Amino acid sequence: MVMADFIVGSVVTEKSDFWFRKQFLRDLWRSIEKHNVLLVAPRRIGKTSVMYRLLDDPRDNWLVIHLNVEELKTAGDFVISLLDAIREHQPNYFRDTLAKSWDFLKGLLSRVEKIEAYEFKIELRKGDDFKDKWKERATELIDRIIGSGNKVLFIIDELPDMLNALFKHSPDEYETFLHWFRKTREHSLQNNVRWLIGGSVNLVASLDRQGMVKLINDLKPEPLTPFSPNEVEEFVSRMFKTNRVLFDETVIPRICELLGSPIPYFLQMLTQELCRKWKRDDHKETMTAATVTEVFNKALLGEMARDKLQHYRSRINLHYSSEEQEAACYLLNRLSLSDNGISRSTLIQFYRQIEEKKTDRRTGHRLNEAFQRLLMYLQSDFYIEETRDGHYDFSSRLLKTWWKKYYGYEAGDI
Repeated sequence: MVMADFIVGSVVTEKSDFWFRKQFLRDLWRSIEKHNVLLVAPRRIGKTSVMYRLLDDPRDNWLVIHLNVEELKTAGDFVISLLDAIREHQPNYFRDTLAKSWDFLKGLLSRVEKIEAYEFKIELRKGDDFKDKWKERATELIDRIIGSGNKVLFIIDELPDMLNALFKHSPDEYETFLHWFRKTREHSLQNNVRWLIGGSVNLVASLDRQGMVKLINDLKPEPLTPFSPNEVEEFVSRMFKTNRVLFDETVIPRICELLGSPIPYFLQMLTQELCRKWKRDDHKETMTAATVTEVFNKALLGEMARDKLQHYRSRINLHYSSEEQEAACYLLNRLSLSDNGISRSTLIQFYRQIEEKKTDRRTGHRLNEAFQRLLMYLQSDFYIEETRDGHYDFSSRLLKTWWKKYYGYEAGDI
């Protein structure tokens, strides 16, 4: 069997490169028929690749529009970008259905096919005041899409980042947008429009910080999980076979041991580096577990993957409140030093140590409630999981090993 090359760090677009997700896609399309969907997945697990498979291989005459909203900061920018995404991904539908029948867009119709994306957005802003009229234009857009009779799926990627920016930069629009979006999804569900929402930061935990979870609880969660042990074995075996790598029975168990529940990106990176080492060494000896350990320490715990793993540390400062940041990092530092995780009762003692340093420290019920909420955030954001009753550990063994190497020493700093 001819296998595709490694695809590490890029969106997978070819069917032949799309590993182990066919059943998930079938289930996802079934959910889309009846629900608006929240795609739940850790960073680097293949969420964006799944979204692009929906875009590139639509089912049952769905028109799919993909929009990454990570950099957006206002509701007006959301509406402008949504219009541009329709123009980009469904140009015929935009031109022949929306623009021709909508006076708002008729003035641009003659230039739609000629101008670049940034020019299109400039022209939209010239023709209307989206700062004040975003809700009116957005509602009219969705009503026209529903009225067209076409089945339309909107994929909105990195929504938590946009909402966090909206809360920070346009707080007056934040709750208004959330209420509009909830009402729009409910209206869409009764008709022929669906919404699939995703983000590298957990949406539920993000909105819970502002007390707004009720405005997204209509979404049906669809978790995208890491590869199973059998899938890891199949992936590694087939990639080694393609590259004519000889390996003994200790190699795959060692890969599983070092990675734990493997995020595809890091599994691909480790397997690729093992194949490269095999070629550099001129196939002198059969690969063993010792080679896996050597390459793991160099490639995944060294500079090669540092920027990818550093995201898990830096995003705490971006998405957690100032009063949560120190405690979150301290609990993770402690967990990274543990052999098999830490009990909840011990974690709350560590949390109390951090709280006692504050002049306005919480006690009793307030402290327990704050601790439980932080624990939920760390679970929702894929840092930790409950490994057995009342005990917690890192969700990823790789992240735990990396965190211990670079930050475990901070556990003594109280």
